[in-house]
Amino acid sequence: MRRVIELEIPPRRDHLALARLVVESTASLTGALPETRIDDLRLAVSEGCTNALDAQAAAGTEAPITLRVVVDDDAVTVTISDQAGGFEPGEVEAAPAATDPHRLRHERGLGIPIMRSLVDRVGYEAVPGGTVLTLVVDR
Repeated sequence: MRRVIELEIPPRRDHLALARLVVESTASLTGALPETRIDDLRLAVSEGCTNALDAQAAAGTEAPITLRVVVDDDAVTVTISDQAGGFEPGEVEAAPAATDPHRLRHERGLGIPIMRSLVDRVGYEAVPGGTVLTLVVDR
């Protein structure tokens, strides 16, 4: 059975907890994922929403961020849509290697690798005026 939850949140950090709660509740109530995978997805969603918030702040827009959770027979899919003008994921500067001493001073740029390590698939789509991030955890 397919279930879809959609939520628009203001581009403010105090709404990140709500985004995580919606994802957790949707996956938990449907029994879609084991608890450890829900934790992974929650963290990935937090990273994705934070990136969207930062991008929108840099673009100077107060448009809402849309969070969509789809639970179906084979996966839980979360999309995060922003209105920040878009970006090219391949052009994001890589973080220093874990063995590089400069890594200790590197505070940004870890969100994409973190999301990729937590979920089964990560995708980006440029849309008019923004970006749609897709996070998928297979069931």
